[in-house]
Amino acid sequence: MSPGLMGQLNPDHNPEFAASCYFCHAPLTEQAEVKIGARGKGQGMNQSGSHQGSSKYIKNPSFDSKLKLSGVSCPVCHLREGKVYGPPLRQGQGSRVKGQDGHNGFVEKDFFEKAEFCAACHQMDEGYELNGKVLTNTYKEWKASEYSRNNITCQKCHMPDRQHLFRGIHDPEMASKGATFELIIDKISNDKIKVRLKITNTGAGHYFPTYATPLIVIRGFMLDSKGKTIKDSIKESYIGRKISLNLEQEHFDTRIPPKGSFNFEYKNILHKDADRFIIEAKVYPDKFYNEFYKSILKEGSAYNKELIKEALKATEKSVYTLYKKKIDLKKK
Repeated sequence: MSPGLMGQLNPDHNPEFAASCYFCHAPLTEQAEVKIGARGKGQGMNQSGSHQGSSKYIKNPSFDSKLKLSGVSCPVCHLREGKVYGPPLRQGQGSRVKGQDGHNGFVEKDFFEKAEFCAACHQMDEGYELNGKVLTNTYKEWKASEYSRNNITCQKCHMPDRQHLFRGIHDPEMASKGATFELIIDKISNDKIKVRLKITNTGAGHYFPTYATPLIVIRGFMLDSKGKTIKDSIKESYIGRKISLNLEQEHFDTRIPPKGSFNFEYKNILHKDADRFIIEAKVYPDKFYNEFYKSILKEGSAYNKELIKEALKATEKSVYTLYKKKIDLKKK
């Protein structure tokens, strides 16, 4: 439940849109400002917050603003109709031990350890679709991979040893486990350079990256003896799914499927001042959001500008270098 999401939503004005977002980001009944009420009985609210008969939404008397900010908190997965649920005790543990029974007992369900448990929010078959592909297709990407056939579930990577880490593309260590980089030097002479960088999805059970929000930029360039970038030496390629801000057009999709590879070739004439060659992979986890926030701030369409500005700053801080290699051209 981040500033970027909250800055876009006005539940009183457009409760249906807010509810569609809350479905994954804040699913608890107490997290929504409004709820579905009786139709046609004067219980709805118009834009100003007054009642109107045509709306099916009413103010939620159990709304908790603090709980809303928690987003996907413990009860979202573990509480149903007043009962606490969790995965079965591990083999060899026998009966429950002190410290494991902190909720006065819980109902054991093996569903917690299945990939299908994650599909409710990480597989959206209804909604936006471009070029025959839905925007959130993570579960089916996993299902079609050898990870599914070998029962390597989402939880085994994103919740190792049952830790609630949920790390993904924003975490450099997690991303480094997902991809392997192999630099192949074909030729470096007095006047030419030709190298290849092969990026293989060796550790992610879904596409790398899976969503349309991140972008990985592969860049090769030369530096002079003072460490200054030689501008006309820069060559770039992109790994990701680039879509328009209005979600109506897919510009490209170069994501890497499980066990698949992406090849970046750098071929250029050596600049007379070239001292070093750099090849790197930078991850922009929030690339789509960064562009989207800038756009709605410029248009003035943001519901809460201050929250969107806060979110924009966060997208600019999330960038990191996943891979970098330096070649000394003076020792070619």
